[in-house]
Amino acid sequence: MKSPPDEVYAAVRDTDPDALDADELDAYVRRVAELRAWCDARQVRATRRQRALAAEGQAAEPRSSLSNHGRQSGKEAAAADEREAVCTAMPAFEDALGDGTVSAGHVDAIATATKGLSDEEQAEFRDAADDLLADAERQGVDAFARSCRELARGIRARHNARADVDELEQQRKQSKVTRWVDRQTGMHKTLIECDPVTDRQIWSAVQSARGRLRRRDQQTGGGRTSWDRLTVDAMVEAVAHAGATGRSGLVVHIDVDSLMGGRHDRTLCETDSGVPVPVDTARRIACEAGVIPVVLDGGGVVLDEGRARRLATPEQRIAIEAMQATCSHPDCTVSIDECHIHHLDPWSPVGRTDLDNLAPLCDTHHHLVHEGGWTFTMTASRVGTWVRPDGTPYWSGSLNDRRTVRRSA
Repeated sequence: MKSPPDEVYAAVRDTDPDALDADELDAYVRRVAELRAWCDARQVRATRRQRALAAEGQAAEPRSSLSNHGRQSGKEAAAADEREAVCTAMPAFEDALGDGTVSAGHVDAIATATKGLSDEEQAEFRDAADDLLADAERQGVDAFARSCRELARGIRARHNARADVDELEQQRKQSKVTRWVDRQTGMHKTLIECDPVTDRQIWSAVQSARGRLRRRDQQTGGGRTSWDRLTVDAMVEAVAHAGATGRSGLVVHIDVDSLMGGRHDRTLCETDSGVPVPVDTARRIACEAGVIPVVLDGGGVVLDEGRARRLATPEQRIAIEAMQATCSHPDCTVSIDECHIHHLDPWSPVGRTDLDNLAPLCDTHHHLVHEGGWTFTMTASRVGTWVRPDGTPYWSGSLNDRRTVRRSA
């Protein structure tokens, strides 16, 4: 049973965050989240009432009220308006929001995932409300948003076999490059808007160039280059040496049944960074590409390992990407292509460059392990454990966030 809102409010109001230790802060943050969720649920009801009054000609539309009186930006007002529509269609989520067991971000993830679905497709999505609520209560917003996108994509594919392909083609048509100079800083800026397949082709080339530059710096003993500067240099390198050898092109993770026979209810088809790719597109690419089979066991752990070296080989990185799409820290969503491949047992003096000793870490969490006093360990089955500098266990669980089983809608 959740505490009543007045008790939660009193606990938040009467607690001084500056006097709390880490565990007490976690509890305090949870109380703040409960209170915020309760307020968001009340706003849902207010928005619904505003909509009813507007239909009778007695008030402005909800977005206007949310913007003018709710002190929200236009974007925030639009999200709150859509949130009410989701709660009306799926009342269990409104109840859970009022109880603080889900957040407004969970509800907003549903609104985002269902945009563009037909009425029939929306109804099929709502039929999965119980399963979705169970997911929302145990998942963070980012993971839940991914579940919603997968469910919506599967529903759309059943109603229109070409839906994913049509979406990709529309994104291709809308792709563009915009260049300008910031008048205040003098910095030259380039904005590339493109479809996910093109984006992965670009960043695979950049990632390959970044790896070559890092290895060159290590071999020559050059000074440590910041990650941002290294990425810029890699972009230039990739453009200037488009034909250079090394890992480049597009990496797509697809299960063998989808590759051979097309989409099914448990299809996995996504780039190495977790962006979905239409199965038909992946099958077309496979006709002209080198196919590298990566064998995983029932727990999603790669069974085939590369040879040991000082740095992870391109083949080992592909194997790791088959298991993980993000940094190994449980609270981090940084894409794996922005991560270092970290040796859990340091290579010097006795660490090995084997898969069971390698895991991706972003800059921030790589620093926490090396200079921040945190401890990060991993078993051969890729169960990771994070321990705080004071010796308190922080988290333990599977690092394999690239799921090989998809929801059957």
